Amino acid sequence: MRVALCAPWMTFVIVAFFSALLSASCDASQRVPARVEVLSDGRLAVNGVPTFFLGFAPGPPMDLKTPEGGNGWQELAEGGISVVRQGAAPRTDWNDEEESRFEQYLDNAIKHGVRVWPMLRELVVVSDTQSRERLTSFVNRFKDHPGILLWKSADEPQWGQIPAEPLTEAYRLMRRLDPNHPVWICHAPRGTLDELRPYNDACDVLSTDIYPVSEPPGKHSLEANRGLSMVGDYTKRMVELSEGRKFVFMVLQVCWSGVMSRPEKTNRLMFPTFRQERYMMYQAIICGARSLSFFGMPFGLSVRDAELGWNWTYWRAVLKPLFAEIKPGSELYPVLTAPDSSYPLRFTGAPQIEVMCRESGVYLYIFAAAREGKSKRVQFSGVEDGDVTVLFENRTLQASGGRFADRFDEHDVHIYRATRKGH
Repeated sequence: MRVALCAPWMTFVIVAFFSALLSASCDASQRVPARVEVLSDGRLAVNGVPTFFLGFAPGPPMDLKTPEGGNGWQELAEGGISVVRQGAAPRTDWNDEEESRFEQYLDNAIKHGVRVWPMLRELVVVSDTQSRERLTSFVNRFKDHPGILLWKSADEPQWGQIPAEPLTEAYRLMRRLDPNHPVWICHAPRGTLDELRPYNDACDVLSTDIYPVSEPPGKHSLEANRGLSMVGDYTKRMVELSEGRKFVFMVLQVCWSGVMSRPEKTNRLMFPTFRQERYMMYQAIICGARSLSFFGMPFGLSVRDAELGWNWTYWRAVLKPLFAEIKPGSELYPVLTAPDSSYPLRFTGAPQIEVMCRESGVYLYIFAAAREGKSKRVQFSGVEDGDVTVLFENRTLQASGGRFADRFDEHDVHIYRATRKGH
């Protein structure tokens, strides 16, 4: 028996309707502390609702203006940004002045529907009574603020040779004081799984920050793979490290120190192109990332952007149109927050072709991306006969005998909406 399909326009109307309801509930939830938890399947839920976050590290200035003089926070939030990293000023320890400034930042962020993960830095190196009291004071001051999403523990601790034991003690203290906000550790693209595993006892959220675009390519990593697909390799590493019990939140490149000029270096300033960033974003999702943050928006700025303290040029040319594909209110957002699928989809071209599928209603959404290599024609099987829409590409394929095929060039990403078998 066939079930009548909703026309795509009707799907978008339904998504928009529920997005409006979600927005209204978010407005109400912003007045109370958020209950954030890692679900048993590795998704992150806020007040019981699975959520896919798009973020920036570091976040924008509190008084951010657009090039036209408008409210910069409003444009970022409308463009899909829902979380940012912030903390004490660079190379400054937390003190009363920094905490007061951070509270103002939290107030401003949540006013725009954006939550924050504070970078705790020295506070999480718990070694004596005084340091425990200092961390306790900080967590108690901010744990009930509706703008807090996560606590960020030490940055890249294994690479920075910070022992796991004091971080684990800090983690246990934070979770006793605040059971409603998980703790995040971001690893450098360094270390083996055995070397990273001891830090699992100190966090609920795992990440790697990985920045492939450089000259020569891939110098941020020590592994053999120097291509863009290293993003997926490190995502898979975090998924394996998580053992299905932690939330994987990857950090991707906008601009980093390896492409910024310094007196002792001759780096060429480089930003990922739209095509590169799109591939890295979707490859991370395909390989297991459940949220994404982008590093380096205040760096490598043009003269005009430097006056505003934000890379509006890159935002509007690359990230804003890219996030439009997956932000809340988009067709794909509820797909990204859905559970993993065990649907029996089959495809050719692996391992160069990496694929993830998710189910939503009568539809199967297939995310497929090509690593480095020669062009391939890839066949997918296991769908209902009929139209297969290639999202964002203004084209439609035909499935016959449960199969359809498409061409993939290096770093191509194709996202298909097909009908699930039997519907």
